[in-house]
Amino acid sequence: MPIKDTLNNRAGGLDSTGWVSKLDDQEAPTSYMIDQAKGSELEAKILEYRQKFLDLFKGSDFSDADRQAMDQATLLKVDPVPAGSDQKDWATYTFHQMPIVSVITMLDKFKGDAKNTASAAVDKLKNRVSQEEILFDSFDVAIVPNSRNFITGEDIEAEVFLTASSSQSKPSISINGRGYPVDAGGRAKYTSKASSPGKQTLSANISYKDGFGNQKSVNKSIDFNIITPPDHVAVVSPTKMNVFYIGVDNPVSASITGLREDQTKASISSGSMTKQGPGNYVVRVTEPGTANVTVSGTKKDGSAISKSVEFRIKRIPDPIPRIGKLSGGSMPSGEFKAQQGLRAALDDFVFDAKFDVKSFEITRAAKGADLEINLNGGAMFDGKSRSMIDKAKPGDIYYFDKIKVVGPDGTQRILSSIAFKVM
Repeated sequence: MPIKDTLNNRAGGLDSTGWVSKLDDQEAPTSYMIDQAKGSELEAKILEYRQKFLDLFKGSDFSDADRQAMDQATLLKVDPVPAGSDQKDWATYTFHQMPIVSVITMLDKFKGDAKNTASAAVDKLKNRVSQEEILFDSFDVAIVPNSRNFITGEDIEAEVFLTASSSQSKPSISINGRGYPVDAGGRAKYTSKASSPGKQTLSANISYKDGFGNQKSVNKSIDFNIITPPDHVAVVSPTKMNVFYIGVDNPVSASITGLREDQTKASISSGSMTKQGPGNYVVRVTEPGTANVTVSGTKKDGSAISKSVEFRIKRIPDPIPRIGKLSGGSMPSGEFKAQQGLRAALDDFVFDAKFDVKSFEITRAAKGADLEINLNGGAMFDGKSRSMIDKAKPGDIYYFDKIKVVGPDGTQRILSSIAFKVM
């Protein structure tokens, strides 16, 4: 029989109002809870029940903060006997000579604390699960191009996205090996120019978190065709600009609309033209002037078709000599002394062309001192040039003349002089 019912019976049972008949009875609680050790049994049950809830938060899945939060939320507990009390244990301290109405109220409180503790544990476990839960259940890569057939010169657009996406999944999308930004709907937009006729492939990879927060990855690809208009128009277009530069690779595309790539051929009147892929070529030229790129083929009716496009051939422009980021002017002495040499820079040039510095003359003009001059070999300051640079003080002027460089075309050039005043 439950403790509460037994105590009610020992105190005369319940009256017509539902309360125990002898509300002030102290003998029944003392006899039953202490003499018959039911108080000690209750204490053991409370501690056991409390520990079961705390044990739910053991293990590596929960942090110390999780366990501390549950310990604080567990209302069911046994308060220690205050220091200095005459009572030897919790049962005696709690129930000795206590009126039965107080004991019954206390037992109801323990029962309520047990229910509240269970509710707190369920809430915390549920919150723990919902932290990692992502509410979607179907995953796939969707690639939606604006067409599956493209005419040369048209824009290729495609949307690549994770279907049934969630803002919590935070997908990362790459297309043809390159990462793309993702919008709020989890979509990335791919744009490219349709330049080379033939079959093309668009490959996408999406990394995302599944419904339980685990990292996943999905790959998918589609094929599409770039076709040429049916009127057999010869198309020759430079990949960079309408100029060929000496000493570098000049990419160019050449094709005839309506004809397969293997039914056409391309040539150049001056220099060389090397095929790199369907409709794509690299041109190398050696002398300034002009060159004609010709693309030709045979129509289905047997008639020939060709087109020539003229390109200018130019030398790469002269680079600009620089010390640090400047090509002359004023420079603080500390910054000037930190420089390691002279370089030749090409500003805003469309090709990746490099000029090597072979030599230059450095002159130091200091007030009240003779001119110091040194012919420096290479781009880096040699020992004497370094010594001259280390002497720099405000008011000194340094001149860099006779700057010899060699470009990718193999020719040597003399660049204009530059000068610096030390601040």
